[in-house]
Amino acid sequence: MDNRQYIIMCGGSYEHFDIPKALTVVNGEPIIERTLRLLLKTGVSKDDIHISATDERFLTFGVDVLTHDNTYTRKNGVRIGYWLDAFYPHLADGTKVTFLYGDVVYSYEALLTIVNCDREGEILFGTGLAKNKWHKNWGEPFAYKVDDYRRFVDGVEAVKKMYDEGKLDRHPITWELYRYLNGLDVNIQAINDETYICIDDGTTDIDDPWRVEEVEASRKW
Repeated sequence: MDNRQYIIMCGGSYEHFDIPKALTVVNGEPIIERTLRLLLKTGVSKDDIHISATDERFLTFGVDVLTHDNTYTRKNGVRIGYWLDAFYPHLADGTKVTFLYGDVVYSYEALLTIVNCDREGEILFGTGLAKNKWHKNWGEPFAYKVDDYRRFVDGVEAVKKMYDEGKLDRHPITWELYRYLNGLDVNIQAINDETYICIDDGTTDIDDPWRVEEVEASRKW
């Protein structure tokens, strides 16, 4: 272990849910509890795990809770603020951090791959569909390993500025940030094989309530 910090992002919008998505129960266990349990099982210290959220319900899980101004929400299908504000921006320069997505149901094997990744730099993890060139088949990203924290945070601000200036084809999310950091055209689906690790074992997010049964049935968790 390199004293890396792990931040589980749980402060996002949950327009289609009655509770934060990370608290959604899948196979009898809230997603956030599952992520914490399996992350500890990989050998990560509880002292190095944080939840990024503003909801007081996340104060009960025994790990540090980080709060910041997350501007993003959705109301009646309309996006307000920036999705990229989900990434916590207030760590000290030089901190190594891995961001995990709070609404993702991870397999233990996926978390092992993420935790044990020894590639240097900023590494994105997600499904293999990211290799498909058509936008309708964009893969699902679910973790970002960051070694140069200042460069990463500056990248977030740069991509937000590009959006404000009308230089992006859509509302920016992880993909736009990833392509910006890799010097790729932000409006064309592309990945760098050295900085994108595919994990296709059923690990996926819960975007809608109906996805719970689908994910439960997708593999034996």
